[in-house]
Amino acid sequence: MTRHRDYVPHGVIPAVLLPFHEDLSIDEASYRAHLRDVASVDGISAITTNAHASEVAACTFDEQRRVLALTQDEIGARLPIVNGIYAESALEGARIAKMAHEGGASALLVFRSAWAKDCYQDRVTREAAMAKLYATEAAQRIIDDAVQILGGRGVMADHPVDLLYRSIRALRIYEGTTEIQHLIIAGMLVAEAKAEEEPSPRGAGSDGGASR
Repeated sequence: MTRHRDYVPHGVIPAVLLPFHEDLSIDEASYRAHLRDVASVDGISAITTNAHASEVAACTFDEQRRVLALTQDEIGARLPIVNGIYAESALEGARIAKMAHEGGASALLVFRSAWAKDCYQDRVTREAAMAKLYATEAAQRIIDDAVQILGGRGVMADHPVDLLYRSIRALRIYEGTTEIQHLIIAGMLVAEAKAEEEPSPRGAGSDGGASR
């Protein structure tokens, strides 16, 4: 069960990779070594597994459960674990979430826009814009709070918070600024609303055929 029950996601949470053998089975020894390397970095608050970096879309349910078990066994006593939820349906997502809880995950990460792209949508512009907008703005608020708490120390050139404070500015600009994301989302919502309001073609019956 969960070891870090009171954990609230914050700060730096890296997503670990998942190495495979040539036969595409999980290379457990290399994965454990990778976990130890990542966990040894000062300043991280948790580790994310079963995410995109872990090739979660290519892993079966049992493989995801095994990856979480390996992660718990190797570093679970030291760090909270965030488990990715990548599912085709709400039912499957709930199944994975239950597995993650029983396996000791302290938090979940849901991949809505990526799942939509992989499973049924050719374009996920709106979902990606929402994800980018929320993630970067949330990071800005968190880092602002850190600077406020630390005061002068938070803006010293050699302090990690100062590096994060300067880095987040770029994240809010490249690949479309926050304002551009707002425009993209608003434009697509308006377009969808107009499409729903358009009347059916003249002469078309309820079944799509010609009326008599």
